[in-house]
Amino acid sequence: MWQKITSVSNRHIREIVRLMNKPSERIERGWVMVEGLREIRMALNCPMQALELMVCRDICSEDELKWIEPHFVSAMKTEVNAEVFSRLAYRENKDGIIAIFKAEVPRLVSLNLPSNPLIIVLESVEKPGNLGAILRMADAAGCDALIVCDPRTDIFNPNVIRASLGTVFSVPIAVAEAKEAMQWLEKHHVKSFAAALVDEARSYTELDYTQGTAIVLGSEAEGLSSFWLRYCQQKIIIPMRGKVDSLNVSVAAGVIIFEAVRQRSQSNNA
Repeated sequence: MWQKITSVSNRHIREIVRLMNKPSERIERGWVMVEGLREIRMALNCPMQALELMVCRDICSEDELKWIEPHFVSAMKTEVNAEVFSRLAYRENKDGIIAIFKAEVPRLVSLNLPSNPLIIVLESVEKPGNLGAILRMADAAGCDALIVCDPRTDIFNPNVIRASLGTVFSVPIAVAEAKEAMQWLEKHHVKSFAAALVDEARSYTELDYTQGTAIVLGSEAEGLSSFWLRYCQQKIIIPMRGKVDSLNVSVAAGVIIFEAVRQRSQSNNA
């Protein structure tokens, strides 16, 4: 059964908009808002409870709706007009469809690693766009896990979902405190490489990433904390040839991770 809402003043719409602007309360409730057919398709492959499907039939095609509606049999289904949908949508190029899920924050215990895993560790990531870009890269590189330590943004922030193209639902991801992550890496015999502008750092191309590897990166503003600089067995840098001394964290992550992918590919083909 569909309910129809045509006013932005509707109590239900106002509550959703309020939660969109209250990240802490959204996290407490476990709400994950996913906009766009591609992203919703990926979210449906995750063990999340579907709470609501919201559709603007003026924008969403009937073929898309016929495919996705059976996945929300037990969820609330709401049809809205274009004005209401515009109030809810984050994206400029809209598909006319939004889904709300309920999910727990993923923890380290949920990760299942292969032998010699390739892992990204992000400390105190602050910008949703950077986290989303790194997730998209991690998916493309086939990374085995992404661990977000002491985050300053919600991993299910709608802007993370948008920037990641939905890969936040395909990349194995976990949130942990730094000490917890360090102990977990040790338990799984994973060697850690800190991307850091320190004197003892070596060029990232000089190291071997064919064994269990974690690339650890910090925030753009502060870099890595002293905790990770003390713990990581090796410090690495990407040599700069211009006037700046570093890259955007998502770009740096991609450069280093794909060097690891290259080495592993060569090792497998040897």
